[in-house]
Amino acid sequence: MTSEQVNDDNKVIVSSNTKSIKLPWIQLGKYEFETLCKSSCCKELLQADKIYICEFCLKWSLSFTCWRRHRSKCTQDRPPGRLIYSQSDVNVYEVEGWKYQTYCEDLCLMATFFIDSKKLLKGLCFLIKLLFVLGKVETKNVHRFIFYVLTVKENDGYHFSSYFSKIHLQERLNLSCLLVLPPYRRRGFGSLLISISYGLSKLVKHYSGTPERPLSSQGLLCYRKFWKAKIFQYLLSKTNSNDIVINDISQETSIATNDIIETLASLNMIKMLEKDRLIIIRPQDLFDEYINQIANSSLMQIQYDQKYLRLKQPSTSYPLSVSNRQTLITDDSTLSFLMYTTSDKDSS
Repeated sequence: MTSEQVNDDNKVIVSSNTKSIKLPWIQLGKYEFETLCKSSCCKELLQADKIYICEFCLKWSLSFTCWRRHRSKCTQDRPPGRLIYSQSDVNVYEVEGWKYQTYCEDLCLMATFFIDSKKLLKGLCFLIKLLFVLGKVETKNVHRFIFYVLTVKENDGYHFSSYFSKIHLQERLNLSCLLVLPPYRRRGFGSLLISISYGLSKLVKHYSGTPERPLSSQGLLCYRKFWKAKIFQYLLSKTNSNDIVINDISQETSIATNDIIETLASLNMIKMLEKDRLIIIRPQDLFDEYINQIANSSLMQIQYDQKYLRLKQPSTSYPLSVSNRQTLITDDSTLSFLMYTTSDKDSS
């Protein structure tokens, strides 16, 4: 478990109960914050006390002088790719790994300081993915992923704050990695990015989405909070209905049926009857607690709205011919196996 302490407007200390080694700090524009783990990307970073990163192009340096020189010359003021979501000062860009490899590698580099399951190998940033295809663990690099980068607009440009990635041309697994930097937490960005991942799933007919497994302990908590909110919203809209069908909840929310059942089970809201029938229990105290949480939630947290999603269909462009594309997971039994993989252990 981790906690955050803000010393001033621009400095964030991330403390960990399990931390026993000295970890580097990151300077990202005006913000300075601690990391959670050492990056094994290269020897330079292993010995670094502080890493300076451009908040626009994500180029990094171990020298403040070099970083300041770069900032004076850098002409980029936003992520590459196309704008897919715009709400108030928040903008989300879709960045394809095969088009913008260096930028996406630097995104993954950032994640290695906060997520143990990321690694860089021989100068190329790889997302380590456990895809159980014929019992084989596959390693995917950035050109097989799409990155959705959330920025906060200020006078000098669009500042990087968080992102999620997903496998290219795979809509059922709608999220592979999610990172929100410490200075931008508690603003609803994580929930917003998860909502966008499901919004993208809705653009593809007949699909419900689910994140890639295994989930980290923090990732599981984040998702269960999101799933609970969406399920409760649906159930509260059906207070006069005695027949609630799991598939109807899935169709309305785009959440996979297995995730719905798992969430309800974690809340003791579901029972198995004879002949594989399920009954949903609707305890009023849980609903009252949820309604109170919504009423007392921070007004600073941004809420997802489908009308701000500019994307009409997911990206289908890809550099490889159809015959050369590696077959992605489409088998329902394989997906079911992934969904029921133990998800309460850390992905490291």
